[in-house]
Amino acid sequence: MKKILFGVFAIIALVSCEKVKPKADLAKGKQLYNQQCAACHQPNGRGINGTHPPLEGTPWVTGNKERLIKIMIHGLQEKIRVKGEIYDNVMPGVAHLSDEEIANILSYIRNDFENNASEVLAHEVAVVRAGKSLNEPEDLSSVAPVNDYSKRKKKDRVQSRVGSVFKGKQVFLDQIKVPEGFTIEVFADSLENPRSLALGSTGTIFVGSRRNEGHFVYALKDEDKDGKADKTIKIEKGLEWNPMGVAIRGEDLYVGEIHRIVRYKNIEANLDNPPTPEIIFNYPPIKKHGDKYIRFGPDDMLYVPVGAPCNNCREENPVFGSITRISSEGKDFEIVAHGVRNSRGYDWHPATQELWFSDNGRDLLGDDIPPCEINKLGNVGDHYGYPFWHGFDVKDPEFGDQRPQNDFVEPVFGLVAHAAPVSLKFYTGDMFPSTYKNVMLVSEHGSWNRTEKQGYRIMKLVIENNKVISYDPFITGWLDTEKNDAWGRPVDMLQMPDGSLLISDDYASVIYRLSYKEDKTS
Repeated sequence: MKKILFGVFAIIALVSCEKVKPKADLAKGKQLYNQQCAACHQPNGRGINGTHPPLEGTPWVTGNKERLIKIMIHGLQEKIRVKGEIYDNVMPGVAHLSDEEIANILSYIRNDFENNASEVLAHEVAVVRAGKSLNEPEDLSSVAPVNDYSKRKKKDRVQSRVGSVFKGKQVFLDQIKVPEGFTIEVFADSLENPRSLALGSTGTIFVGSRRNEGHFVYALKDEDKDGKADKTIKIEKGLEWNPMGVAIRGEDLYVGEIHRIVRYKNIEANLDNPPTPEIIFNYPPIKKHGDKYIRFGPDDMLYVPVGAPCNNCREENPVFGSITRISSEGKDFEIVAHGVRNSRGYDWHPATQELWFSDNGRDLLGDDIPPCEINKLGNVGDHYGYPFWHGFDVKDPEFGDQRPQNDFVEPVFGLVAHAAPVSLKFYTGDMFPSTYKNVMLVSEHGSWNRTEKQGYRIMKLVIENNKVISYDPFITGWLDTEKNDAWGRPVDMLQMPDGSLLISDDYASVIYRLSYKEDKTS
């Protein structure tokens, strides 16, 4: 009898231990998290305000397991509200990971970052991957989908000194620092993710926008010529996927979407009823670094950078990590530069007509390397190093041994690491002082995964004999260095006929106008 009781107690003890012992490997989960997730959600799980939601101490990860597994496998394609903040960046799935690996990652984040939730088991991942349900009640109270900005409650909108903008997107003009004699004002506000800018022949400003749904391009009109937009039109017809890039040729508007270039003929005469756009050229439908910043060059060719579809990888398709060009009719496709990880800013030197372009350096090599780059095209087909070498002398730990450094064209200049240059413009107007003639202005959108943020500014680069001889702040103030937080992020720049400069800010939801007037009283 004693032996029977002992056996029963032993079984009960084993079952009890089995219940409390995690079946997932949290150490492996942590390792996988650092490889797959930490760049966005941060090693401490606190995320990046405005772009990547926090995992720390939130039902975002401790709630419904089935929904969390689905997100890991299929990605997230909707806006969500986490701890009162809206996040609308698309999260890619990691379906290439095994059931056990996904279970380990989720178990780790559900047991760390001030969370305390049950582990996720490999067989649960397998069930969800097979399209079956875990029969868990949905708890979306803390991770509520947001289907459209227009459906937000009025209390989520606030009044700032420049107009009505989205919650948390107030504009603080008094914090923006410009050189003496310059004035910065708001040209247009309450815009949704304004990015690229282009000027139509009759004065319409076209604004590309990066959206997860409701794809459109803005057309802004300053009809009374007071330096402020007084009419806003959304051009939506026929657009499908992040119409970020805009360019004008004659009377026609070209729009760069992730997967293609389309054209609206005679657009300014048909703003209220635009025609169905023509498809000019198709590009690979890859979202990662897939946004298309487009411009016509002095050769009347449309230049279209195609970013690498990853942080750092070697792709067989040569179109990735390049700058391409096509004719206005989508013919004569050519790759003009290889080894360009993610170029979003480029312009032609006013005197030499040479193409200068920026490149965003790779992530996860530390806070201070590699630098973001300023490059100049020498010969069509030149290679600029990615993914083998970065900056001037940063050898890639994975691919650096595959090709020697002297195979590549080195940068003309290195910007600070993770600055994320997204616009590069030579100033050719007559409004600014003569010392600004032909200088290069570079908007640094700002770091997203650096311990101490940097960028969030516009820099002035003076060039002599194809060399950058100075690199100085031109416009600053969007970044509060003491709080390590930013309220605005400059994107594109557009020189207007009067010499003023329009600057888009996708984070503060506005477009600024920068002007200059000499003080003759002093």
